[in-house]
Amino acid sequence: MPTSRSTMAILVLAAMVLACSLPGLIPGATQTPPAVAGTATSVQSPQAGIAPTQPAAAPAATNAPPPTTPTGIPYVDAVIEAGQSGDPQVLKTLFSLRTVPCTTERWLLRQPFCLQGETDGTLVQTMPMLSSDLGHLRIDEINSWQGIGEAQLYAVYRTGSYTYSDEFFPAGEFAVAFLPEGSAFVFILQVTRDGIVRIDYCGVHDDICPGSTIEEIFQEHESEFILGPFPIVE
Repeated sequence: MPTSRSTMAILVLAAMVLACSLPGLIPGATQTPPAVAGTATSVQSPQAGIAPTQPAAAPAATNAPPPTTPTGIPYVDAVIEAGQSGDPQVLKTLFSLRTVPCTTERWLLRQPFCLQGETDGTLVQTMPMLSSDLGHLRIDEINSWQGIGEAQLYAVYRTGSYTYSDEFFPAGEFAVAFLPEGSAFVFILQVTRDGIVRIDYCGVHDDICPGSTIEEIFQEHESEFILGPFPIVE
């Protein structure tokens, strides 16, 4: 029997309604929402929107002063503290002076030269100072000595058979090296249980201590370091 136009219209409408209802009636079926003009739809992973973890940045290099951790050796730590105080009077309280005979012979550089009124062989108190010119600080010179100033702790090491020593210039058990601010020279304080027994005045690059640069001295004592050598702080 021929189908009327109204009947056909009803059937088409019913088919459209049925098509729209199928996603909700059939398990697993999905319905794609209509796209909105002017927007884009993207598929994101479960981690989308979470910023990736960045590795921690390395701390910036600094010119921090060297550590002042004590060595655990009381008489060495006392010298470190006195040297870093910048006060010559504090440092001089740790001097252990030697009593040795003076000489009237100027060519005998190892002995202190006799002052006016002293005869050859007179016993005098001195602080030996080892540099390109062997010398001795006498009491008046010690009293006016200005110390090492503002100085950076450079190194602490044990002395040994390769450390210069004689009866007038005794080596310590330990050596505490300080680099004065803005200086190309290093003060090495020779230390025993009695205190500071000798002052070495050495060049960083010049061989005045005696016949060796500080680099060469450090190489000789490479296995004996307790602290340092620390980088030079500019």
